[in-house]
Amino acid sequence: MLLALRTNEIFYNLLKAKRALSDRHFKHGISRNRRSIGLRLGLLTLSFLAFGTLNSAAENRVALVIGNSNYKNVARLSTPANDAKDIAAVLEGLGYDVILRRDVGSEDLQAALRKLAEKSGESDIAIVYYAGYAASSKGEMYLIPVDAEFAAQKSSRREMISLHTATSAVSGARSLGLVLFDGMRENPFDAKLEQYEGTFGSDATLEPTKTGRSASIFFAAEPGKFAEEGNGRNSPFASAILKYLLQPNLEISFFFRSVRDDVRRSTGQKQTPYMYGQLSGAKVFLSTRTQENLREPDRDTSKTNLCDELATDPEGAKTGQPAHGLKVDDIKVSDALNACSEAVKQFPEIDRFHYQLGRAFFAARNYSSALLSYKRAFELGNIPALYALGEMYEKGTGVDKDPARARFYYETGSEMNFPPAILSLGILYEQGSGVARKPEMAYRFYKRAADLGSPRAINMMAQLTEKGLGTARDAKQARGLYERSAALGDSAAMLNLARCFADGIGGRKDVSEARQLLEKASLSGSVEARELLARLGKSKGK
Repeated sequence: MLLALRTNEIFYNLLKAKRALSDRHFKHGISRNRRSIGLRLGLLTLSFLAFGTLNSAAENRVALVIGNSNYKNVARLSTPANDAKDIAAVLEGLGYDVILRRDVGSEDLQAALRKLAEKSGESDIAIVYYAGYAASSKGEMYLIPVDAEFAAQKSSRREMISLHTATSAVSGARSLGLVLFDGMRENPFDAKLEQYEGTFGSDATLEPTKTGRSASIFFAAEPGKFAEEGNGRNSPFASAILKYLLQPNLEISFFFRSVRDDVRRSTGQKQTPYMYGQLSGAKVFLSTRTQENLREPDRDTSKTNLCDELATDPEGAKTGQPAHGLKVDDIKVSDALNACSEAVKQFPEIDRFHYQLGRAFFAARNYSSALLSYKRAFELGNIPALYALGEMYEKGTGVDKDPARARFYYETGSEMNFPPAILSLGILYEQGSGVARKPEMAYRFYKRAADLGSPRAINMMAQLTEKGLGTARDAKQARGLYERSAALGDSAAMLNLARCFADGIGGRKDVSEARQLLEKASLSGSVEARELLARLGKSKGK
């Protein structure tokens, strides 16, 4: 996979100002953050004075703050060490138990993450802030320690620290686990990493112990852009974080929006932070100054319940959302639009309502509104919305067809272990759509999605196994996979298994069993199964 931030390098920016793309690199001009050192130090001084008036925090809060500036083998970064020092100071003043690490090597960084993981299990809020270089491989992003060399494949596998490991370290927190990721810089490790592309595996980092649904990631830049270093004391992203950590009564959703808007202003609209992950409906405040005199307004939940009933998707239903799930074609457009519009008004911070409103707009073929709702849900951390965006750009539904952007959304969904996104990446590699055709990569993605329980991915694995593409040809094994997928209800697998029974592929021949499978697939809605049954009926009549 591309460097992290070569995920940026393959994208057109979201304002449709398309830039020239090479096969491996996307570069653009970078404006400079003009905030003065004196202004920033003044803000910190005022913050320390303000700390004397803070209420004692009833919650247990922990943070690991990392700033890597002085890399041993590549160009020095000017702001990360300052960013880490300043953010650590503010968090300490807000009552956080802070672990500060600057210019940290691989072993020390792993040890710090282990220490944070131990603390986060007893905390309400756990934060990792990282500033420095980053990279990515095979759908995973990595933090690069200052002692990284990439002199050999074996050593390179030990040098990088998985971003997933960082999210795991904070995922034990009861209310919120958050990674603030200021690592979206243009990467001088590009040439060294290119020779090892695709060689990094799970043993490249401290192996994560668990992944919590509360863990979220706030990236410094959007797809298609690098984060700016700034020419003052702090980066634009860190500068905004410092500012809004001290803002009274700023709930987490509004914290993200405020930081995003501030970064956009300070960079002349050239950089937009993005948040990925899931936020609960409960109010969360990063600052202890926000806890006073807050009351939850009375809100009518009847419309929100109706939105769930009318527009929840089948994948959402599988993950515990409060409804059975409907395909887009089965949504009652008028009712769903009314219910979900009202739900969004009452609960603007809940990502699933924006996503479900987007599904209702999509069902109404109002693609521009669907796109906006999906993007809002995506900003709030909704992974199915991210996948829906990928599908729109892959198919060109209501937008210009853009395989590169679709691939980005799928890769991001893959990092979040969302099976449909992983499956779609496999299809791109099998078909060679926007990427070089690589059946072996397709098989790996299918297997990964299959291991997460996707019936369709199991069927796709079986098809490659039957053909001997990307894996050894084995008709018996393929038939077993078809059986497994069909048992889980995949109609395409039922068709393939029926073909195996009809022709004796990979096992016994049984035309009667083939007919039963076609009938079952037909009842599941397979048009192809109905057509085959009709042909069989005519053939039998003759």
